[in-house]
Amino acid sequence: MSVDSVTAELSGDPPDDADDSEFRSPSEDPANPNGQLRPGFWIVSEDSTVDAFGELSRRAGWLRDQYPVNVGHDSAQLNDSAASQDIYRFLVLLRARQLYPNALEDDGEVSGLLFEELTKWAFGAYVGARPDSQVRFGVAGGSRGDGLPQPLAQAVQELGRRTREPTGQVPTAGVGDYKADAVVWKPFGDQVPGQLALIGQATITEGDWEEEEIPARWTDRNPRQSRLINWRARPVTAVAFPETLDLTPRARLEGMQMPGIPFDRLRLLSVLDGQIFPPQLTEQMRQWGDDMVNRIPK
Repeated sequence: MSVDSVTAELSGDPPDDADDSEFRSPSEDPANPNGQLRPGFWIVSEDSTVDAFGELSRRAGWLRDQYPVNVGHDSAQLNDSAASQDIYRFLVLLRARQLYPNALEDDGEVSGLLFEELTKWAFGAYVGARPDSQVRFGVAGGSRGDGLPQPLAQAVQELGRRTREPTGQVPTAGVGDYKADAVVWKPFGDQVPGQLALIGQATITEGDWEEEEIPARWTDRNPRQSRLINWRARPVTAVAFPETLDLTPRARLEGMQMPGIPFDRLRLLSVLDGQIFPPQLTEQMRQWGDDMVNRIPK
């Protein structure tokens, strides 16, 4: 696609009060025979398109081979050979799910589960965890991942066994996750508690990432309330989401108290460089994406 083709698409349906502003140049405007260029809808659309292409170029410069779009001076082309294409397509469609909620009619059951799985791999890549040191603790789709039991108490006990960190006071009932959708850790190999651990949430609900926090029962030393696991070293927290930080107003970001390390879709993509996914996960993302593409308004 080119700057001109995108501008033409945006200008194809000018607003009701556009008047003669849909014309691209003075020579095309019959109401303007003298050739004096007046600011119009095409010009506004073109300015927006140029800004968008500038953002695409910035992202391509940062993410390099991970970004599945090749950006030139005034054109952009999909890179079909990019290993990250299926991943980024899935993440972009999660954002489309937020922008077109009534059209896509996705209940979040499958997409939420897949995003939790993807997030687990991203968090693991970020801290350098091995595949056996990362779990999907969340219950999206009706079950936990990586062989964890569904009951919360049993799942916490099993997590404590795998991390070799002592468990605390675990609720005897319930199947929730205390917002810990993914837990990853990086042991030293000495089997002694005290290691880098990251507990993160994966949310596909628009705007949730700005407010949601990992509950203190996962992280804090609170004498009035025992932690689920008594980590010897306080875990890092994170939140993953399909939106992008670069489109969030700077004023809001500057005044925001982050609930954890923010992983927008670009950061997720950046840490997954060279990561090898289970083929089944890639295929499930592709199948869900094919379904969503067919629902996007034309």
